[in-house]
Amino acid sequence: MTTARRFSCSTGGAILAGRRRLGRLLTLLGLVGLSVGALAAWDGRVVPALLAGGAGFLAFFARHMSADLDPLWLEIDGDRLIVQMRRQRQTLILPGATVRRLTDGEIEHLTRLATSAGITAGTGGFDSHRLGELDLYASQLDHAVLIDQGETSAVVTPDTPGLFLEAAVEAGATASTPARIAAHE
Repeated sequence: MTTARRFSCSTGGAILAGRRRLGRLLTLLGLVGLSVGALAAWDGRVVPALLAGGAGFLAFFARHMSADLDPLWLEIDGDRLIVQMRRQRQTLILPGATVRRLTDGEIEHLTRLATSAGITAGTGGFDSHRLGELDLYASQLDHAVLIDQGETSAVVTPDTPGLFLEAAVEAGATASTPARIAAHE
């Protein structure tokens, strides 16, 4: 019986920059909402004060929740890959899957796909013309590893992609190269 292997997922690059931008934006919105609420209350306008204060509170709450799906670590236990996030975990089965590092071009494409208004999402479902449908569980896209399970794929970002790929192959996945993707570039 093999022991579980854990791989850290440190936040960095475009995802960290986006997380900081989003945090600043939501903090600013929260402060504006609470300030407007305080001014409205001082002026005796109860309903506008409650609405503005509530909006400010919701902005701070959204800021707190924005990191709930950040991947904290990946764990290969037997034939399963467990993606541990702050509030939940996702399990993928490795036998039958192919695994490989994303190329620089694919990482660039994925970064553009996951970015909106200067904020790069670290988690979510995406449909890419280059990578197909995929679930993204990322903390730093420079470390991106594709896990292709046929109809579905996932991208994870362990801090040590080489060691992660070795462990995934030991757990039953097949190592692959990006040759089929390169034909479409």
